[in-house]
Amino acid sequence: MKTQLTLVALVLWSISLCGQNNTYERTMLSTIESLDKAKSEEEFLTCVSQFERMAKAEKTLWLPYYYGAYSLILLSYENADGAEKDLLLDRAQEFLDQGLELDPDESELHALQAFLYPSRILVDPMNRGMIYFELMFSELEQAKALNPANPRPLFLEGVSKLNLPPAMGGGPEVARPILENAEAKFNTFQHEDPLWPDWGADANRAELDKLQKIERN
Repeated sequence: MKTQLTLVALVLWSISLCGQNNTYERTMLSTIESLDKAKSEEEFLTCVSQFERMAKAEKTLWLPYYYGAYSLILLSYENADGAEKDLLLDRAQEFLDQGLELDPDESELHALQAFLYPSRILVDPMNRGMIYFELMFSELEQAKALNPANPRPLFLEGVSKLNLPPAMGGGPEVARPILENAEAKFNTFQHEDPLWPDWGADANRAELDKLQKIERN
């Protein structure tokens, strides 16, 4: 009888755990979908709040922190006010720091950290450029080393090199092979987690199309 009760308890615990996992996944997928459609500041911040709630509920998982930071970084690029941009990025950095504390060796987190830095540069390019470019490329190298299959570090590197002058190691000739390599990795990259980041492929293709137009002219 005691053994039967133990088995029943284990089954009920498993059912409860499965329900919690399903709720987490459904909520995350729904919020990621909302983020993909977000256009206004209010819509972005609603997504941030939802990801923050999920992060507090699932304290051992880094993905809610990742998406909270990603939402704020995207919003920062839409904001032209330097002071407001910095405030958004400060909050994004807090999310990223928490995610990196949970998994310091996750390539996606380091790639997202690299994605944050150019927005910092836009606040004051003359004074911030060299500092944050160095930090950005350092994060990209780390992201590539941690997961060579990850296309996002290559995409960010390619875009950055495309927008740097040749005298600083950039330009179309330098950027093209990096973006082509990124596209090849986007075409083959797969992950079993449905919540895994998948952004960048369309933007990478757009940059390659832009390069083709430049070369034709």
